[in-house]
Amino acid sequence: MLTVICSHFHALYFDCEKLRSSLVNLPKFGMCCLQEQIQLPPLQPLTGILYNYLTRDNYFSREFCNNIQQYNAAFAMTSVEVRIDNLVTRQSSPYCFKIQGELYHLTSALLPHGDQTPIYAQIYILDIIEQLNVRRLNNRNLDPVVMDNL
Repeated sequence: MLTVICSHFHALYFDCEKLRSSLVNLPKFGMCCLQEQIQLPPLQPLTGILYNYLTRDNYFSREFCNNIQQYNAAFAMTSVEVRIDNLVTRQSSPYCFKIQGELYHLTSALLPHGDQTPIYAQIYILDIIEQLNVRRLNNRNLDPVVMDNL
């Protein structure tokens, strides 16, 4: 489990990810901020619909949180193609997404061919109402109210 907290930026880690130079009560990690060598400005607080979807307990927030990966994909500009190493992903340890070989972002022509439904970046050049209609068509299992709000 992610039980150890980086003292610099409060990122969560597995205990086995500590650097050898860590002390028992002061764990050190190299992947987060390189021991404060990298500093990012604080994130602005969430507001509005997204804040409500992530913090409230109602039908729409549960729908969003339960299907957050699909909602994210519905608004993506490209898709990713990889060859997954299933020897790694079938382990009993925490899930690891290991890419073997190259990572590809699949893009297509700016306009869909013939009567094909637009996908990914092709949707972004449409009128806002048409974008929503196409996203609903491509993601029939997602709640249309949540799609509208996003």
